[in-house]
Formats: sequence, structure tokens, C-alpha cells
Amino acid sequence: MLPNIKKILLFLSAILIISSSISLPANAVLDQKFFVGNDIWAYDDECKNSVAGAEYVQLAGDNNEEKILNFFMRKGLTLAQASGIIGNMYRESGLKSNIREGLVEVGDDYIPENTVGFGLVQWSFTPRQKPLMDYMKSMGVPITDLSGQLGFVWEELNGKWLSTLNKLRATDDPVEAAVIVHDGYEVSADSKSNVINLRGGKAQEVYDKYKDAPALAGATADETFNNPGGFMKNASFHKDKSSNNCKGSTFSGGDFEQTLKHYAWTEWKGMTTEATEDYKTAIKNAQSEGLYVGGTNHPGIDCGGFVTLLIRDSGYDKGYNFDGKGGSTTKQENWLRSNWESLGSSSSIDASSLQPGDVAINGAHTFIYVGEIEGFGAKIASSSLDERAPMADTQQSPNQPGFNWYRKK
Repeated sequence: MLPNIKKILLFLSAILIISSSISLPANAVLDQKFFVGNDIWAYDDECKNSVAGAEYVQLAGDNNEEKILNFFMRKGLTLAQASGIIGNMYRESGLKSNIREGLVEVGDDYIPENTVGFGLVQWSFTPRQKPLMDYMKSMGVPITDLSGQLGFVWEELNGKWLSTLNKLRATDDPVEAAVIVHDGYEVSADSKSNVINLRGGKAQEVYDKYKDAPALAGATADETFNNPGGFMKNASFHKDKSSNNCKGSTFSGGDFEQTLKHYAWTEWKGMTTEATEDYKTAIKNAQSEGLYVGGTNHPGIDCGGFVTLLIRDSGYDKGYNFDGKGGSTTKQENWLRSNWESLGSSSSIDASSLQPGDVAINGAHTFIYVGEIEGFGAKIASSSLDERAPMADTQQSPNQPGFNWYRKK
């Protein structure tokens, strides 16, 4: 137990962190000595809402090393970037999700203790242990569950530690990746040389082990690694404790027509940003993987974001818009010019020749031709930046001036 005076100091420090009136030295965010000397566990210099709820992810691989790599590579990280995370986890826990500080294995009913490290990354203080416990509870899995802990790491990286994740995405060197993860996420007492030699060294070892082996995730990987259990990528999952399997709790994916009907309102609804529930789920899943969804005030409420998600999630073309990591209409048209067939301008197009999946685009807007679909109120579907959710579009025509049409080859 901590002395009462130290408990009071910790409590006051936490209040000071939360308070908007806190005054820190200019370099405090990057100064580890400042934190250690003041018993401050973390300082949130980034603003991003956490994704509501928790999604259970089935893992693929023969051991924890492969399963962890598979998890992060399915989120869009490269082998080198994922190896940087693994290099740190080896140092913290040996890749074991049931490890209490000192490498003691604990049971599924373990309750984390403040100041005592636990789990893959050795969560050590209540302000991070409590959200971990809540996250695991929301999935109905024990605190020691590997997939659950990985999901929480990913939520943290997309929340308070988003700047670290963005730096990680900018490198493809495993040693540098390990240093980035350590300095911006783990922040241990290891010396700089130990971070490079031990954490970075392990990251390099893992990278070298798999760089020439069959891919654990990604475009060239076997489908059992990208989609273990056979579920669609855009499905939402929950843990079924009775059967210990993962089940789809909402739309579990489909072809172009089925996905369209779940992502877009089937009739013109005017200027509303309220999207279908399945499209909201698709946006959340895409965001968790670092994919483009568009929108400024309303993520996913965007013409290019909708077209990208519809084409990719339906399986019509999974490479669309630079594997979903591209951007708005200008970038999308650059991709279309290189990968699809040009059908010409809207002023000269024969509307009767268009096929479902054909895309119209210019520098500011894009929409998609869907054809005659039973129960869908138009031959065109579209969305509009921050003002209109995806829906059947009765307001635009194939010959609307200023657009270029493209078709998948």
C-alpha cells in the first residue's frame, strides 16, 4: 500500500492533468523524467474519441507471435511496423497475455492492481487498467484473453496515442518502429541503448523471420489469415460464451447489391447526415484499420468515402482507392486512371451502356451507377460531404456535366 500522503499526491496529479488550467514546461510531453519525478502516469496531448463498444477479433496463427502479427497486419500495418510492436511486447510480457509483473502467470479471474504491471504491454496504473477491464467485460471475455488485449491496444493507439500510431505508419524499419512504439506508447525505464538493442533487436529478428515467409495478412496472404472463421471483413462480432465461437451481430457482408442496400438508404431522404446502422458499423471498422472514410464533422458522410467503402467491402474491387488508404476525389481519380477503364465524359456517355459499379467522378464529387435494383429507388447512389448520408440519388443523372466515367477492367 502507498503511504497516504503519496496517494493524495497521485490524486492531485491526476486532477491537474485533467484540468485545462495545468501549466507544464514546453517539453513536458516528451520529458520522461518530468513524469517519473511527479508520479504522473500519462498526459493526454491528443484529442480523439474512443470507438464505442468492443469488437472481438478471431486470430490466426500457430503461436502468439504469429497471431499478434496477424492482428496488427489485418489492421493495415506492415510487417516491419507490427514487428516494432512485438519487439516491445516481448520485452514487457514475453507475448503472454496472462502475465503479472515479474513474469508470474495469473488466472482468468485476476483483477489488475494499481502500480503492478499486467498483460501484453504491462498496463500498470488504474487509469489504464480500469478501461482495459471495462473493454474486456464489454466483449464477455476474461481479462487474460489475447484477442481482447490486442483490441484494447489498438483502441489506445487510435485514441490518446494516435500520434504514435501515425509515426509508426510512417516507417518501414522494424528497429525504428520499436523505438517509436516505446518512446510514444510504452515509455519504460529502459535506457536508449536497451530500447534499440533489446526491443529493436527483437523487432528486427521477428521481421527477418517472416519477411520471406508466406504472408500472415494482406493481399498476398491466404484467406484463412485475412478472414479466419470465414466472416466478411465488414462484419461486427461478439463473443458467444456458450459456444466459444464468434458470431456476426449485424450485417455479415454480401455482394455489390446486398452491400448497397445495407450501406445506403433505399430512397431519397434529402439532406440528412443520419446513416444506416450497417454503414455506421462499416465506418467504424474502416477507421479502426486506418482506411479512408472521408467527412470532416461527420466521418463517413462523404461521396468518396461511401463509394470507396461500397466497392471495397462488397468485394467488387478490394484494391479501390489505393487499397482503401487513398483519399478524396482527386486521389481517387488518379487511382481510377491507372487501374480502371475510362468510359469518357458524362456529356458523351450513353446512359444505357452503363453497368452497376461504374463510377462518375470529378475534382469535387463522385457517385456510382447501381442500375435497376429491386427495392432501390434510383439507378445512382451517392453521398455528400458532411451533409448527406449515402442514399438512392434521384437528383443526379449519368449525363450531368463535368464528370468522367470509369469502369473496372
